[in-house]
Amino acid sequence: MKKLFVLSMLVFVFAFSFAITTITMTSGGVGKELEVLYAQLKEFMKQNPDIVVTVIPMPDSSTERHDLYVTYLAAGESDPDVLMLDVIWPPEFAPFLEDLTADYDYFELNKFLPGTVKSVTVMGRIVAVPWFTDAGLLYYRKDLLEKYGYKKPPETWDELVEMAKKISKAEGIEGFVWQGARYEGLVCDFMEYLWSFGTDVLDENGNIIVNNPKAIEALQFMVDLIYKDGISPEGVTTYMEEDARRIFQSGNAVFMRNWPYAWSLANSDDSPINGKVGIAPLPKGPGGKHAATLGGWNLGINANSSPKEKEAAKKLIKFLTSSKEQLYKAVNAGQNPTRMEVYEVPELKKANPFMVELFDVFINALPRPRAVNYAEISDAIQRHVHAALTRQVTPEQAIKDLEKELKMLLNK
Repeated sequence: MKKLFVLSMLVFVFAFSFAITTITMTSGGVGKELEVLYAQLKEFMKQNPDIVVTVIPMPDSSTERHDLYVTYLAAGESDPDVLMLDVIWPPEFAPFLEDLTADYDYFELNKFLPGTVKSVTVMGRIVAVPWFTDAGLLYYRKDLLEKYGYKKPPETWDELVEMAKKISKAEGIEGFVWQGARYEGLVCDFMEYLWSFGTDVLDENGNIIVNNPKAIEALQFMVDLIYKDGISPEGVTTYMEEDARRIFQSGNAVFMRNWPYAWSLANSDDSPINGKVGIAPLPKGPGGKHAATLGGWNLGINANSSPKEKEAAKKLIKFLTSSKEQLYKAVNAGQNPTRMEVYEVPELKKANPFMVELFDVFINALPRPRAVNYAEISDAIQRHVHAALTRQVTPEQAIKDLEKELKMLLNK
């Protein structure tokens, strides 16, 4: 009888272990992103004991993350099963991603911000589900602006320069920190200057229009922030998001350009500037308008994963993009929801009021150039803009060189 019982237990354990599906997913670690994800996965696996999720942490640099994906997918690897995808990547990676078009209702995509769904639709196919959305924002020390007689944040870039000069000199801190390293973040910053100065890289028909006086003026303005106006340190040419955030959060900068995630960190209990931070749209340029780059990340499924892994991946994505989990992520990681109804929840406004107050900034954020070979376009922008920022070439020459390379890349 004892032998029979032991045998029965072994069969049960074997059957149970055989029924478990293990999947892998990638994740960034900016701010509290990874900490929040682990908490969510713990709850997901509690609700789904037959699924085990393993996280593969990725570099903070989206450019490095992109290159890793190229390696995984080009080699036909079945891992990772769930891929955290930058908003600009779907056109490039679409051939390697599971087609989720038939799952439109399953994921309730009709309840998502239309622009985020559009960003994951490639040639009529839905290849990912929007996880959180982003837009570039201006962070400022509201206590310092008030101290020096400014009643509101700058409306224009010229006003920002004037305020930053005055306050930074008097306080002995930096005036303005942003993302100037040679990586994808620089493209985001550069595009915001271009748009606010009234121009772009490509027009609506895909024609290259970057070589114009407004673009040269915009890039010259970026260079002048460092070397002429002196409100940004030369080291800004090596800064990514977290570099800028740490300087600003330590109380050593008046202004910062960054994404929404930085809000919850800047106002955390151990932050030196807790309660002293304001947030606003990025300033207007001579073009007369505010402009923010559309950011955000989506969740896609590796087409090389097994059928069981794909089904488990769909369950995970449905869970992570649910209203409840998007609210949790927004409150605790400072990352904007992609579901419209979450913006109406009082808890969100209480925790992160700017998400509701600056809702128009997020829904009107502008996309970077959409193209299958976007990675090559981005690399060209990064190299030429960075060459100007580090004074290897003049802004005029950098724009001219960029136009020449884009013509080759786009066969124009």
